Amino acid sequence: MMPEHRIKYLPAILMIFLIFPLQAQKKGYYPGYIITLEGDTLTGQVKDRSNGMFTELYSRIRFKGESSLLRNKYSPEQILEYSCGGQLFESVPLREESAYFKFRYIVDESNEKVFLKLVSRCEGLSYYHWEYIDGDNGYVDFVPLFHRNGFDQMIRASQGVLGLKRKLLIAYFQDCQQLVSAIERKKLKHVNDVYDYYVGHCVNTAVPE
Repeated sequence: MMPEHRIKYLPAILMIFLIFPLQAQKKGYYPGYIITLEGDTLTGQVKDRSNGMFTELYSRIRFKGESSLLRNKYSPEQILEYSCGGQLFESVPLREESAYFKFRYIVDESNEKVFLKLVSRCEGLSYYHWEYIDGDNGYVDFVPLFHRNGFDQMIRASQGVLGLKRKLLIAYFQDCQQLVSAIERKKLKHVNDVYDYYVGHCVNTAVPE
């Protein structure tokens, strides 16, 4: 027979064992939502990458609706966007082309769609991170991309430790000479600097071709 002093702790012990599997099941899920192709917003729990030492970015995110215990998977072709833990990801028809170590990022509805993390957006300009797993260290890295409304290409804004891709940026923002001048004079050092300068000096003046 179990001693009386242990019996009184039994409900608490049972509660811990009941809660633990639920918490373990939710591991890696964060509050968020998805927006369907029809424009409906469904809230719930979202998981877009694996846990553990070696991360895997899912090609199809995991989603659990608030009123359902079932887990659904969604590819970029099946939803317009999703939010996971406060981060917003959009489904974009993007294709990377390369030739002689030069890369182009083509935006066209005929392309296969990918998830891009939206970092910032203002009138006429979106700043994205295209996340990927670095083959050397297994960590999540990203390609910083700018996309202007009405343009059929994005550009890679920087090349890691090599810094800003100034020639590309100058060509992409030719209609905002203040920004071009700041880039040429190396007044701007980081991608965020370019975005902020665009917001402060080019919005309402730069016109897409």
